[in-house]
This record gives sequence, C-alpha cells and structure tokens, in this order.
Amino acid sequence: MKLARIVSTILMMATGVAEAIAGPADGVGAGSSFLDGVLHPWFGIDHLLATLAIGLLVVHVEKGSIIAVPLVFLSSMMAGAGLSGSGIWLPWVEPVVAISVVVVGTALVSGRRFPEVLLAVVAAVIGVFHGYAHGTGTPLGSLPLAFLTGLLLGATLLLALGIWIGHWIEPTSKVSRGIGVVILLGGLALVVSQFFS
Repeated sequence: MKLARIVSTILMMATGVAEAIAGPADGVGAGSSFLDGVLHPWFGIDHLLATLAIGLLVVHVEKGSIIAVPLVFLSSMMAGAGLSGSGIWLPWVEPVVAISVVVVGTALVSGRRFPEVLLAVVAAVIGVFHGYAHGTGTPLGSLPLAFLTGLLLGATLLLALGIWIGHWIEPTSKVSRGIGVVILLGGLALVVSQFFS
C-alpha cells in the first residue's frame, strides 16, 4: 500500500472523527427519517469507532468468513433497536457501549487473529447494546421503519469501510495497532465521560 493511500485513509478517518465529535451540521436531521438513520451511526463517536473496529477485526479472523461476523453484528443491532422500540428496558446501555469501544480497540492493539466464534459472540453483544442506543435516538415524529432501514445502511457502510481498510493492513502492523490505540483512547474517554454525565 502506497504512502499516499495510508495518509488519505488516516485523514479520512480523522475527518470522520472530527465530524462525529462536532455533531451534525445545522439542517441535518431536517430531512427524511431514512437519511437520519443513515447518518446516525456516523455522528456518534462511540458507534463510529466500534463499528469501524469490528470491520477491521473481521478481516483477520482465524479460518473464517468476513461475512459471518458483520451479519451477526447487524442482526444483533436491529434486535437491540427492536427491544428499544418495544419499550423493553435494557440496563447500563451507555456504559456498555463505551466499554465496547475499549474492548474492540484493545483487540486491535493486540494484533492477534481471533477465532470467528469468539468475535461473533462479542459482536452480537456489542450489536444489541449499540442497536438499543440507536433505537433510543430515533427522532421524534420519524417513521421507525424508514429510520431503521437507513440505520442498517449507515452501519453497513461503516463496516464496509472498516473491512476495506483492514484488507490493506496487516493486524500486526504499526498502522493497525495505531488505529487500535486511537479507538482504545476514544473508548477510555467515553468511559470516563460516563462519570461526569
């Protein structure tokens, strides 16, 4: 991979993180609930980092398919959103979401290849809690089906970006571990922020 591609990928990620911290621009959210759903995972730093990290991790599973874990994650996310929409209470959602970012960041920093089943179980748990958090963020007055369809598309695009980046870097490389460090630090900041919110 050429240096220009590495730099452009890092800049693209940095821009995405900066936008996620800043929040959506004025006027975003005034459109259709489908668009709100597509943008929702991109404008929450916790969801952005965790979903990208899962995409990076699935490329390096031990003897597995890169399709199974993303399908488990997306299905679990939709199940979590369904739990939220049905009024079922799930405890400690925000702390678990923050801790999930630390977990996937740590996994990237380790540079290890994980068994597909282990990664699928972790992705399922993360997906349920992230989906529940997404469900509670449904804009008032929106059409739930349109929002959830957009949410599924937005998360799929984030996963695809993570998988694409993962195809270009080795899990033991400095770039992969560097991305893991950024995600881990972001997760730790989110965990700390739970004590002050």
